[in-house]
Amino acid sequence: MRKFLVIVLVIVVVIVLGLLLTGGPARKAVPVVNQEQTAARFAVEVVPVVRGDLKQTAALNVTFAPESSVPIIPKTGGTVTQVLVATGDRVTKGQTLFTIDDYHLQLQVKQAEAAYEMASANLAQVQKGVSAEEMKQIESMVSQAKASYENVSAESKRMTELFQRGMITQQQLEAVQLQKEIAASNLTAAEARLTAAQKGASPEQLEMLQAQVKQAEIALEMAKLQLSYARVTAAISGVIAQLTVEEGSMAAPSAPAGLIVADSKMKAKAMVPESYINQLRAGDKVVIEAKAIPGMSFDGTITAITPLADQMTRQFPVEISVLNQSNLLKAGMMGTVHFTIGEVRNQLLIPVDTVLFEGEQAYAFVVEDGSAVRRPLKTGLESGGMIAVLEGLAEGEQVISRGQHQVKNGMLVEVR
Repeated sequence: MRKFLVIVLVIVVVIVLGLLLTGGPARKAVPVVNQEQTAARFAVEVVPVVRGDLKQTAALNVTFAPESSVPIIPKTGGTVTQVLVATGDRVTKGQTLFTIDDYHLQLQVKQAEAAYEMASANLAQVQKGVSAEEMKQIESMVSQAKASYENVSAESKRMTELFQRGMITQQQLEAVQLQKEIAASNLTAAEARLTAAQKGASPEQLEMLQAQVKQAEIALEMAKLQLSYARVTAAISGVIAQLTVEEGSMAAPSAPAGLIVADSKMKAKAMVPESYINQLRAGDKVVIEAKAIPGMSFDGTITAITPLADQMTRQFPVEISVLNQSNLLKAGMMGTVHFTIGEVRNQLLIPVDTVLFEGEQAYAFVVEDGSAVRRPLKTGLESGGMIAVLEGLAEGEQVISRGQHQVKNGMLVEVR
């Protein structure tokens, strides 16, 4: 009996051990999974290949200057009697800026008028003939003209000596010399009239008298022109940038008395590197900003491109005309000009940072059927974080934009 129990106990132990070792009578079947299905997919982000326009610009420093500046230069000398403008005033072309004492110039005009009237009268008298009484008047006129000429000649000699000593101005000497010329013309006309009255006028004498009338007329016009110079006017429209005269001061011929700048347009001058210069053309439109006027831009046009590089910087001076309708731009201000140095239209575009390089060969990864596929690229213009693709991609393809540095050609990827 005891032997039987021992045998039964041994059988039970063996059965229990067997179940423990085999996992029980109903072990579940383990399904066979493909290695491709269980492999981990690398997470990436993508961007589409798009089509659009791209413009490449270069920003260079510029300095603003007035389109034109003209010095205020009197054409005659003398004491300034009235100043009608001040620095900073806006003036128009032909506007009177200041006046110069013109008393002696008015006298010259009156003298020239008298000479013209005398020459005209001589001609008229000869043409109609003279009476005995008129002959005496003519002789008296000759005597007066001769005395006047001798007085003016003596004064001219004295003034010449004073000028040589530096005691009078060139303008004062010229005024006396003009008076001498007018007196000489008067004497010649009076003598010619007397001769013509005594002998009767020949055709040659008539021609001479007519020439004297013309000469007197020109002298009168010149005297009036000299008188007009006493009003110093603006040569251009603009702003008075400098004015160095005041009432009571002396103005001298050819000595600048101020400066007018035309500021409705400004010039911006830039120095352009040789790598950009052949991309620019006269007439190109540009955008300019002034550092002193933030938030505003100004339209400009390239007006001149110097074909000779600066010897020091090896850069090319370029001049730009800038509209200044608001008058905010001032001469000497600094700014920035934006040149267009390249442009493409309707071109395939991708972000610059999606492009990788192996040596000089550009490439990018695109996602095809869940895999990263390497595509060699031919690229073009680059600007604003985008680059043009000339070959290697098609519009709408998905280019890996995050994770492109870690993926390999053919690697399984998951787009997130």
